[in-house]
Amino acid sequence: MTSRSVSVPEYRVSLPKELVADLARQAAALPEWRLGDDGLLSPETAARYHGVLAGMPRLAEFTTTCHQLLGAPEGEGFAVVELAELLNAADSEEAGLRAVTALLSLIATPLRAFDRWPLWQPLTTNLAIDPMHVDVVNSTLPPDYIAQLCVRPDPRGQGHSLTSQVRRAVDRLGYADAELLTHPRYIDGSLFELTGVGEEWQPFPILDGLPPSEGFVRFTTTMLADADPADPYVKAARALERELIVGQRRFPLGRGDLLIANQHLCCHGREALGGGQEDVPEDERRLLLQIFLRGQLRHAATPEVVA
Repeated sequence: MTSRSVSVPEYRVSLPKELVADLARQAAALPEWRLGDDGLLSPETAARYHGVLAGMPRLAEFTTTCHQLLGAPEGEGFAVVELAELLNAADSEEAGLRAVTALLSLIATPLRAFDRWPLWQPLTTNLAIDPMHVDVVNSTLPPDYIAQLCVRPDPRGQGHSLTSQVRRAVDRLGYADAELLTHPRYIDGSLFELTGVGEEWQPFPILDGLPPSEGFVRFTTTMLADADPADPYVKAARALERELIVGQRRFPLGRGDLLIANQHLCCHGREALGGGQEDVPEDERRLLLQIFLRGQLRHAATPEVVA
């Protein structure tokens, strides 16, 4: 991608100016997205997106860079794509969001996992903190990726994003803790009206026994909220939480920053917003839009559900 100084984090990806200009000009020609019965972006919509984007300068370089950052087992499993110039240049917010969706469709297939949600779900601004987790953790087939687009950063300057390479965290655990995490002893609420993420799995193991390209480390702090701290399974999960915190990355998202996280390799979360949110007008508070993504290659295997 574009040349960068050594001070720019290696996970940040900027679009070449010529690609931004082409995307902004063509954004109005992109159709509204349509979804299939499986919750995925319809093949017809994806084909039209790819047809509009075909031939744009340095597009292959962009997708290759993203795949390398997201998929390398030794990497961090996430990327932050800088899209502020694209959003500013697009004719409207809707056109800009369609352009972002089209770009993402080159990396993976957009997915609406919850039938009641829009494809891009606004994330609440009154949440104090969003600890480390994998989204839709208690399904047999969680989304392969999540992406969060920062439309407005927190005017109080807080609400930093968090990521942690979960496979390395597991590798740092002792054998006894890791073995306990393979048992289906964990519960995290209930799921309703799901599409494209398999079936609800309760209780589930944190380690599902599948290779990283197919399986997940099903961790979320919320499943431990009311758990007995003396329970050995809870202790093992807390040991993993500590390792995730040790290895976490912390960074702000500015306007137009798009965080993409590979859920096979990476947990994500957010810190609390800055104080005094009640004094910030609703239309000036931080706004993140989240979308789920399914990898281009569907899993050859899903975990065996143990009753």
